Amino acid sequence: MSAHASALPFELDPLIAEAKRRARRRRLAAAAALLALAGAVGGVLALEAGGRSGEAPWLPTRPQLGPANPPLAPACTASQLRASLGLQGATGNLAGGISIVNDSSRPCALVGRPQLSFAGATSKWRQARWADPSPFDPLTPAPGSLRALAPGKWATVSLFWSSWCGRGSTAAGDPGEPPKALLLRAPGGGTLRFAQNRIGGGRRPLSAPPCFGAQSKLAATRFTPFVPQGRPRSELPLSVQLLLGSPGSVVHPGRWLAYTVVLRNRSGRVFRFGRTCPAYVEGFGGRSDVAYVLNCHAVGPIAPHRTARLAMRIRVPVRLQAGTDALGWNLAPHSWNAPQALATVNVR
Repeated sequence: MSAHASALPFELDPLIAEAKRRARRRRLAAAAALLALAGAVGGVLALEAGGRSGEAPWLPTRPQLGPANPPLAPACTASQLRASLGLQGATGNLAGGISIVNDSSRPCALVGRPQLSFAGATSKWRQARWADPSPFDPLTPAPGSLRALAPGKWATVSLFWSSWCGRGSTAAGDPGEPPKALLLRAPGGGTLRFAQNRIGGGRRPLSAPPCFGAQSKLAATRFTPFVPQGRPRSELPLSVQLLLGSPGSVVHPGRWLAYTVVLRNRSGRVFRFGRTCPAYVEGFGGRSDVAYVLNCHAVGPIAPHRTARLAMRIRVPVRLQAGTDALGWNLAPHSWNAPQALATVNVR
């Protein structure tokens, strides 16, 4: 190595020294920018978590409900579907619906309005259109999803049946001879026959509403996506308590509200969530409900009769009117006896 080269670290050329100073300033500026970005991201994460010490943080994870408008599949045939009819009394009428599941191994289209008829009808009747009476459910797939009803997925037709005056009916309201069955023609061909009313899980013969002298009317909705209630084995051994963080439980329209959900294991065994976390629904007075996925992987096992705390957040609807309202929270709403709780709030 030359003498000039060995002395270079101590006798730097002014241009080289200036270039090194500029490079150092750039490195420092980049490091400062990274720190600022990390701080901003940390602030967002802290805002989303909104949790206190010992609470599982809140995550804005929404449930995956499938495509809202998939490509149109071949129309459903009767052989692909399994269905049941459930009707109950409603002020002198019968109301309920037909629950339908795709029982095949491939998607099929179940769109539009159903073609209904009666087998063995002895009364004049007509079919009418009916608007969907079901309340909004944020865990129900979009109506367009029925363009390709996936295997194992459900749809429903809501019904309202009035004034059946069959053979042998009387002015006192006796409907006389009921029809032998209600028939639903599948869009792709074939007919589903309902000779039994399975309301409440029973198997009763099909009955008819009282005769009021008017022509019988069977009002029906369009085919509508539907999520059935789980069976008793789907029940979660948990109870729920809501703890509001704001003084006096005051909420402000348009702002975020942070609160805590306390889950209590009411069983005598350790409770563990499965590999897939359940969804929950929150909202004010049952209006504008929203659904998220519970951050259950941050909870871990819950010992018998012990609790776990989870941070929650909800955007208070802008149009929420001043006064007293109720914040509702419901875990796995379609499970049997779904854990739920209400908390009174003051809207200002």
